[in-house]
Amino acid sequence: MKKILPFIISALALTACKKGSVSGTVIDPFTGKAVELPTVWIRGTTFNSQKIPGGLPDGKFKFEKIEPGTYTLEAGKSKFSRGSAEFTITKEDLDAVQDIYIYNQEVTVGLYRPIPGMEAEKITNDWALWRPECRGSVFALRARFTTDGLNPTTRKRERREMVLPAPKDVPVNIVALYKMSSSILSPIEVISYPIKNEIARNHPECSGVDARETLLFPDLDKGLKLESAYKSDNLFEIKGTLPSGRQLVALNQDGKLVNLYYLNAQ
Repeated sequence: MKKILPFIISALALTACKKGSVSGTVIDPFTGKAVELPTVWIRGTTFNSQKIPGGLPDGKFKFEKIEPGTYTLEAGKSKFSRGSAEFTITKEDLDAVQDIYIYNQEVTVGLYRPIPGMEAEKITNDWALWRPECRGSVFALRARFTTDGLNPTTRKRERREMVLPAPKDVPVNIVALYKMSSSILSPIEVISYPIKNEIARNHPECSGVDARETLLFPDLDKGLKLESAYKSDNLFEIKGTLPSGRQLVALNQDGKLVNLYYLNAQ
């Protein structure tokens, strides 16, 4: 018994002293490529890639001898966003793998669709001009309208018929990135709605339109919420399966509409 007891104590001490590691790659979500020479650190600890000779030329990192627990991994680079991600090391799983995402700060606000092996495609909001002013939480698009303005070439006033641009074709299984304004921190809610055509006279809450116009309204009773999750600072990843066909995709923040896209899922 006397010989067994020290062995048990030594085994327990060895188990308690076990430490783990975290490894991964710093990735640009807009290109899918590794970021060269980023700085990676674990918040509140002494783990920092600046202590690694030569840095991280291929964006890959590994920190070892980490006590079990939950930590926040952070990454950054000059003229890039800062990214963060949590990871956990347990006695049962000592080796964590966690990638982290940062991107060039020249990326402008808007919706992007990543394309493997290429730069992400920006879905420009070509339909903003066709949005009438509507009170409350109502939103819509005008199918067409006539405008009277100055032709910059002839310098004469002309009447022009404005027709709503076609919806942007996207895959039914959509993955997208939405870059927020740098001053906005709260998350976004993304909902896709099927479209119903209605006459403007039935919607007095929308102003500046002819009562006889046809407007494209969302069918609010059939909205489909998409996943929206933090990807990097001021950047959210949107994922989900859209119903096929034309739809209005609304991006809301703090209960307010911040952007509206006219998409055709196929």
